[in-house]
Amino acid sequence: MAANEIKAIDKASVARICSGQVILDLSTAVKELVENALDAGATTVEVRLKEHGLQLIEVADNGRGVQPKDYEALALKYHTSKLSDFSGLESLHTFGFRGEALSSVAALSELSVTTRTADQTAAVRLDFDRHGKLVNKATCARGVGTTIAVKDLFSTLPVRRQDLQKNVRREVSKLKLLLQQYAILSGQAQLFASDQAGKAARSTLVSTGNAGSGLRDRVSAVLGAKVAALLQPLEFALPADSVKVTG
Repeated sequence: MAANEIKAIDKASVARICSGQVILDLSTAVKELVENALDAGATTVEVRLKEHGLQLIEVADNGRGVQPKDYEALALKYHTSKLSDFSGLESLHTFGFRGEALSSVAALSELSVTTRTADQTAAVRLDFDRHGKLVNKATCARGVGTTIAVKDLFSTLPVRRQDLQKNVRREVSKLKLLLQQYAILSGQAQLFASDQAGKAARSTLVSTGNAGSGLRDRVSAVLGAKVAALLQPLEFALPADSVKVTG
């Protein structure tokens, strides 16, 4: 049998393969969206799953919203407002910076973004194709902030989709653990996550309630008072490296 000729992979397939390396599972998909919300200055972030995330993932925040001039580039690969060149890595203060999150999500699902800034009188819903290109724009109602909706995650990668369907409850458990960590460490931001499957009532996965920014208060809200009571405060400094650790 003759060896196959070495040829370039088409761009659409490259996008799917590389996006699958950025978004590995349900947890990494939600993680990228939550970090986007926190980077936008949100003080409230809500994660809503439908059918354990298989049908729909929504991440809604009350952050700054997306400026109209950024609509076209929002889901394009390697487009970001956080970094313009390599040297900027030394002064980053954000979770994300590569400009891959939304483009990767778009390549693996049906992506829409509803957003509004403080300067706008109405929100705008943006629909993107698999390449991150804006294909539809419509005015709608929403407060200031952004809601990202992800339908049918991994629909373009059948094997990955089947794996998610097979192990979805385990994946939701992993996601819950991850969101608990963000909820405890996200400072002043309040984080809520819920799941709704079938005709069952929506169930809470994670909630910070109205906890303040104190670590013990947030642990108590997320993990319970018994766990918080077991904690011992920790604080030390490394003056030579200008590093201070608290917890």
